[in-house]
Amino acid sequence: MVPEAEGGERPPATSVVVCAYTTARWDTIRAALASAAGQIPAPLEILLVVDHNPELARRARAELSGIEVLDNEGPRGLSGARNTGIARSTGDVIAFLDDDAAALPGWLAQLLAPYADPDVVAVGGAARPQWPPGSGRPGWLPSDGVLDWVVGCTYAGLPTARAEVRNVMGCTMSFRRTVFDEIGGFSTRVGRLGALPLGCEETELCIRARQRLPRARILFEPRAVVAHQVSADRLSWSYLRRRSWSEGVSKAVVSRLAGTGSAVATERRYVARVLPAAVGRELVRSARNRRTDSGKALIGIATALLAAAGGFVRESARRSGPGPATGEPAPATAVTELDVRRGAATLPVPANPELVYRDAQVLVRDGRWTLDLLRLPVTGPRVDLSGLHLATPPARPEPDSRTPRVSVVVPTADRADAVRRCVKSLLATGYPDLELLLVDNRPQAAEAAALAELASEDSRTRYLAEPEPGVSRARNTGLAAASGQLVAFVDDDIEVDRWWLANLVAELADEAVDCATSLVLPSSLDTPAQRTFEQLKGFGQGVRRQVFGPELAGDDAMYPFAPGRFGPGGCALWRRSTLAGLGGFDPLLGPGTPTRAGEDLELFLRLARAGGSIVYTPHAVAWHEHSAEWAQLRKRLHAYSVGLSAMFVRHLLRRPEDLRRVAAVVPDRAGRILRTRSSPQDSGSTGPGTRLLLDQLTGLVSGPAALARSAWRTRSRWPR
Repeated sequence: MVPEAEGGERPPATSVVVCAYTTARWDTIRAALASAAGQIPAPLEILLVVDHNPELARRARAELSGIEVLDNEGPRGLSGARNTGIARSTGDVIAFLDDDAAALPGWLAQLLAPYADPDVVAVGGAARPQWPPGSGRPGWLPSDGVLDWVVGCTYAGLPTARAEVRNVMGCTMSFRRTVFDEIGGFSTRVGRLGALPLGCEETELCIRARQRLPRARILFEPRAVVAHQVSADRLSWSYLRRRSWSEGVSKAVVSRLAGTGSAVATERRYVARVLPAAVGRELVRSARNRRTDSGKALIGIATALLAAAGGFVRESARRSGPGPATGEPAPATAVTELDVRRGAATLPVPANPELVYRDAQVLVRDGRWTLDLLRLPVTGPRVDLSGLHLATPPARPEPDSRTPRVSVVVPTADRADAVRRCVKSLLATGYPDLELLLVDNRPQAAEAAALAELASEDSRTRYLAEPEPGVSRARNTGLAAASGQLVAFVDDDIEVDRWWLANLVAELADEAVDCATSLVLPSSLDTPAQRTFEQLKGFGQGVRRQVFGPELAGDDAMYPFAPGRFGPGGCALWRRSTLAGLGGFDPLLGPGTPTRAGEDLELFLRLARAGGSIVYTPHAVAWHEHSAEWAQLRKRLHAYSVGLSAMFVRHLLRRPEDLRRVAAVVPDRAGRILRTRSSPQDSGSTGPGTRLLLDQLTGLVSGPAALARSAWRTRSRWPR
């Protein structure tokens, strides 16, 4: 018999949705699905949504019976996967179970019983930690459960009997279908992305439900229990810091979307009441029993609190910058594309609801080819195309039917969120013979595991570790392991366009070309800092295709000692034989060393002085996330200036005969810095423009000493 719900009614028909993203969790995925299938009442259907992992989807369809396997039809991440499950489900209630959680008997019945009350829109359950075999609760995790939220489980301070709460817990929750019909699905601007421990998508949804549905009741039912698997990588101090920081970041994002009062009301009570009580208990235990675990638990509580607060403050300030506090909407520049075959330019949704787009940077294309890059006004919700006038289209390479093997090297260090987006964009190019080498330049346990897991999600991707710091070393490690005759280098904060690789390869079909560089545009221009960076140091070199070779030496006095004009080295394709002849990137230069930049420019300069040829093509398009804050911008521009002067000193140690020509370049660079002291966003004499000026000039002065420190640290010999 099917149990009745409270009030004597039959329980509502229920769809159970499980979202998964990696084959590494295959055993727990199967356990989660089996635990859902064994519930009484039986679910109407069980849906497994696979988050952009074709290998996992194929295996699930081949080995699982009675389960509907779906591909995530939205953006990568847990929110997109859940929204796919909502769209494809048919039940009156939709229950969500994590892929590493197993529902205990009675779980579904306890979740469904409260829905007899028509005002109940969501019911969540409790999660008990299931520790890895041979491991128990780590010492930094207090025994009373006050920090169990760090490992995704029910924590001290939640109700011990059924009660109304602000939000349900993501690993075990259910919603009435009408909620999604009324307010939409989970926001893709928050939520977990693969192994990155962000979250709060269910918090934002529950707050939105209360705001839009005044009578809505959201309940916590502690008798609806799941056993939540805690993986070994979550038992480390580094995971505690990362998870807590990410929780603060997520709460700040929710605050922007839903309002600070709603977003952190529960956390205020937790910090004011629950944590002090837990600290008191641990102090008493430590005094009575002299337990070392109590000391670790106290440090764990402090670490979690400080890291979460730091993440919240950091993210809250991320898009803020100097500007008048007038209460007026902040004007911004949209970034969008226009394909002349479709005839429309869509405005992006602002990340900050206070932004108003006044104009737009529009990349105009004809399919895979770039036509122009324009700044157009925005009228209401759309780009005003009335004044659209295109320049003469840039020259195009001849498309080549050959597809030589290409190895793409992506160096990264502690940037799991950014590198996942980068890797996704590279794989989405669909290039038929692609190898992607993910080089971890700071291989620590938790971060290394996350990157290795990311690499395991696609057979075209390999994980490599390079423990010696420096992006040059990481790139050289990738180069040594690469099997392609063409090798591309892409920074981890860049996302490439679908045609990016094909259009670069087309340029290297000409055997005389050694390297091809890209048009790299900003992914957003929402903040004054981003707009200032694009004005002063944008990576794009315009929409004119340019060929740089020995023939320019007699016509251009600055060639080749202005290597920045060649395009960005962090998004370029090289001929492998050329790189071998040059000896790769210089390990004394670049991020991760005292010189902080300059490694790509130095390699371009070496190539040009050796008589090589470089093509800058506007048809290979990529997108870079510019620094959103003034502090980040200042740090980045200072680093570029340090690297620039260090690069020139390094070159002169190889070729002292170039001293006279280099001596003419550095004053020219300093003069251009002085001429751009103030930006349109900063007209004050003491504003960011003045500080940016000083940052760049001090960077130029600091370069030689930074190079000396880099050489000392690596004990490298100065070249003769």
